[in-house]
This record gives sequence, structure tokens and C-alpha cells, in this order.
Amino acid sequence: MVDMRRTMHSLPELSFEEQATSQLVQQELKKMGIPFELAGDFGIVATIEGKSQGQMVALRADMDALPIHENNPHLSYCSRNAGVMHACGHDGHVAMLLGAAQVFMHLKDGMDGTVKLCFQQAEERGGGTAEILKLLAPWPVKSAFAIHLWSEIESGKFSVQAGPRMAAGDNFQVVIEGVGCHGATPHRGVDPIVVASAIVMNVSHLIAREIDPTHAAALTFGKLHSGEAGNVIPDKAVLAGTLRTTDKADQVHLQAALRRVVQSTADTFRARAEVTIMRGGPMLFNEAGCSRVAEKAVQELFGAGELIAFPPLMVSENFGDFLEVYPGLMAFIGVHNESRGACFAHHHPKFNIDEDVLYRGAALHVAYALNCFRSL
Repeated sequence: MVDMRRTMHSLPELSFEEQATSQLVQQELKKMGIPFELAGDFGIVATIEGKSQGQMVALRADMDALPIHENNPHLSYCSRNAGVMHACGHDGHVAMLLGAAQVFMHLKDGMDGTVKLCFQQAEERGGGTAEILKLLAPWPVKSAFAIHLWSEIESGKFSVQAGPRMAAGDNFQVVIEGVGCHGATPHRGVDPIVVASAIVMNVSHLIAREIDPTHAAALTFGKLHSGEAGNVIPDKAVLAGTLRTTDKADQVHLQAALRRVVQSTADTFRARAEVTIMRGGPMLFNEAGCSRVAEKAVQELFGAGELIAFPPLMVSENFGDFLEVYPGLMAFIGVHNESRGACFAHHHPKFNIDEDVLYRGAALHVAYALNCFRSL
């Protein structure tokens, strides 16, 4: 698994470009004699049938890398592709699932079900799930399961608790149309920069005053672009931001509230504004029964002391698409180990993982599936 992870780490590929990565996974599956089919251009769904095929569990690993230039020159397996890096652990995710595949092949004659191994393309850009779910649709999948290696958790510890675990992530853009004029005669125009500034301020109260304070939510503007010259009032401004929620009702309310506040603010300043909301990954919600199955698996494998409670994350992950269709769970396994330099956050150019954790993830994939066959 370590060799596989390092090979992938040295040859990272961006979303929708995972050709070599997909070929590498396909080669490993062929070596093990595991049949598979493509899900989109580069995604893969492989099948390992047990002695009885009535029960089925889908296990998922994402494959894509990020547009980040790696700054780990001391690593023999540092990225060879300039400006592209496995800075989120997906190389480890694939290695763990391939490691689990080897174990399943040894156990399959005694397995009371079938395992679907799902290697997903393009997670970082919100893609890859629809193609896999289409291939899974005809089959009686009982549960979907994934592992995310996590840099903020101590190496080897597990978080498999139930409930909301990662936020829904919607991106939005606000285009404000004003009236351009010379900066010396502002009364002849409608300043879209003033309107944009007012929108940012007016929207800032929505989380504090319209959302239950016990619910996690965030509404952030990260971009404001307008104008080209310091002495000219432009005719347009563009705002862009992100909305993160851990409750479906909050998501619906805040989308509507954003539109309401933007429109009323624009009207106040005699401007026009248009809001476009781009749906991202849904909230990732771990089902309680699946959480109990995973807890039992961790306890049996490594002991109850390896389980930790970890707060919900406001970042997003489109494994939530699977969990809107099937009961399931995303487990988080810690990879933070300062003595090995694995102490930088996800998406950091020095990100790395403690590779000793890989066998734990592979074992959890196997134990979760086997426990599902027995209990769900």
C-alpha cells in the first residue's frame, strides 16, 4: 500500500484528467483478477462477489489531486507534475481501498455478500459521483462507506460518529449593474462598488439573526471585482462567495435570504443585481446504524480507545451524494504525526500523511463490509 500510495503521489492528476491514475488502478485490479467497468472517463466500479450475492456494500475512494505546487523536495516521491499535488490524501484513499481489495479476494469464498469498489474521479471539482451511482443503481446496495484521512486528528485515531459530519457547500455569484461615470461627478452615476459593499455588510447578519445558534453555518464573500481606474466609477461589480450549512432547512432559508437581501439592497441604491447560486456537495450525514457498525469494527480491530469524538467540519465532500441515496458513513482516520512531518493542513504545499495508518484504513474497509453483511 505504501508503494502504491507513493507512486500515485509522485504522479498526481487533476480532476477529469486522471487517465494515468485510472490506468494504474485498473492494472492492479487486473492483477488481482477483479472485474470492473468504467464510470465516466476515468472512474471505476469493481465487483468482488462472495458466496452469496444478496447483500451488497459500496466502498469508495477518490483519485484526483489539486492545482498546488508541492513543497516537499526531501521526499523521494514528491510530485513530478509541476503545479499538481496530492494535498488531500486521495492517494492514500486509493491505496487503502486497493489493499482492502486484496483482503476481500482472500475472503470472498466465505463472504455473505458482494463488495463494490468505487474509485471516483473529480471529487475536488464536485464531479464523479453521478456516473458511479448510475452503475450502482440496478444493484441492492445496503450501505455506502468511505474513509477520509484527516490531518487534524492524531495519527491512527478514528472518528465514525453519527450525524452531520461535513457541510453542504454552495457557491454563489452576485452581479451588480450600476451606472458608470467620472469619479468627480458621482451624482451622475450609480456606484456598484458602494452597492457591493452594502450587500456584504447587510448579508453579514443572516447567520447571527436568522439561523438557530446551535446550528453550524457560514456565509463568506471571498471575491469583489470592479473597475479598472481609480478616478472612474464603473458600471458593474461582481461578488462571489460560499455558503456552508449543516441543516437542509438552513440551506434553503439562507439561499432565499441571500437573494432577498441582495435585491433589497440593490433597490435602495437604484442598482440592479442578479444572484446565481451553484449547488456544491450536499451535507454529509452519517447514519446512526452505520455508525454503530463502524464503531464495532474499530473496537474489534484496534480497541475502543482508538475512537474519538470530532466536531463537524465546515468543508464539503461530495461523498454526500452517495449518502443521499444509501445509508452509510464516512470515517475519518487521523494522519497527524509531527515526528514524520505529517503536520500540515489539507491543501497545504507541505501536506503529507503518516503512512503507518494505511493498513488501518484497509482493515476498516474490510471489517465494515463484513459487519454490514451480518448486521444491517
